[in-house]
Amino acid sequence: MNILRNSLAVVAASALFGLATACSGSQSAVCEEATKAFTDYSAKAAGAAGDLKGLNAATSDLAAQLKELSGKAEGDLKVTLAGLADSWGSFKVDLSDPAAATKLSESGQKAIQATQQLAAACS
Repeated sequence: MNILRNSLAVVAASALFGLATACSGSQSAVCEEATKAFTDYSAKAAGAAGDLKGLNAATSDLAAQLKELSGKAEGDLKVTLAGLADSWGSFKVDLSDPAAATKLSESGQKAIQATQQLAAACS
């Protein structure tokens, strides 16, 4: 469980690192809100120690926030935020699934790629 939670926190931190320097341009307010959403998620994920429901709820909340932000955005930023919302929205930790670690790794890679796209869209 701790490995899963820590991995999610690393993914969120990677997103924050990429976004921290990328919030400029015409849609900077949306980029700043996306950065805040990842900051909040990182704190919630870290605080969900041993609470699988809490971790899944935090992940679901992040997906909802990203989807809402995609509605405020335009162009590449809109597409990127929608992709992030889909990626995080489809992620759910189920420890009874024997492929949970593999799914976590795949989701982490997808999230890192999407956040790099978000950083590019915000620059």
